[in-house]
Amino acid sequence: MGMSDLASKSAALVQSEARVARTAIGIVADREFEPARAAIPELAGYFDYDDWLDGREGLQIGLAMAGGDATIVPVSLTSFLEWGRLTGAPLGERALDAFAALTLAMRNASVSSVLAVVSARDFATHVRALAAFARHRDYRSWSRRRRAMREKIEASGGRVEELPVRIEGFVDWCACLGGEPSEAMLDRYAQLMLERLTYVNDQ
Repeated sequence: MGMSDLASKSAALVQSEARVARTAIGIVADREFEPARAAIPELAGYFDYDDWLDGREGLQIGLAMAGGDATIVPVSLTSFLEWGRLTGAPLGERALDAFAALTLAMRNASVSSVLAVVSARDFATHVRALAAFARHRDYRSWSRRRRAMREKIEASGGRVEELPVRIEGFVDWCACLGGEPSEAMLDRYAQLMLERLTYVNDQ
């Protein structure tokens, strides 16, 4: 999957967020609200944290009255911002709800597989050095294989999440483990990254 595919995925994320909002409503902790207001322009219109929380809870009540099943999901602001940088998702309440839905799915173990997304530039830079890429002739061949993997998992009823990864971080991780930077290791790295991003301490 190339950067253009990531852009398409971000657009699809925005289009699907109405569905996400019906099941998950993201909130950050009181102590994170001021930094959140600085990072998410949409929050500037709220008087304070209680005002914003009232709005979020009002949304939950409204969805419940309409027959929906909305859940308030606490998320880490730092993790949300990092996820936004990795995926290119526009920072707003809808993206916060999408990240909350992802957090809920990871917490409930409803995600069966996590696949790493690599940019064409990273692939070209590391194709000769990494076993994960070396057997593929070019980025197009790699992308076809990854798409086929996703389709196979989904055809068997699994839920797949994708996460863009920085190859430098993956290489460093492999060096620490002493393992070969294989395709399976790349996806394991993406899974661990996503687990870390969606892990939330009691707030």
